[in-house]
Amino acid sequence: MSEVEQLKKRIDDSGVRGVETAHIRDDYEPVGAMMIRDICASGEYVQRKVPPGGYDQKWKVFKKGTEPYC
Repeated sequence: MSEVEQLKKRIDDSGVRGVETAHIRDDYEPVGAMMIRDICASGEYVQRKVPPGGYDQKWKVFKKGTEPYC
């Protein structure tokens, strides 16, 4: 299984919790940012800043359809 497939499975398994982009960048360094960009460009995944309107927001990646409403 490739690293991109592993990342997609990790995001799919996270469901409505999503995966922090900072963790992806650290775990897949040096190509983490490129992986995020590529999977989001595919249209299957989206990035959101959560919690919406919260004080300590964090960027997360979600499978399209499980992202929080913003």
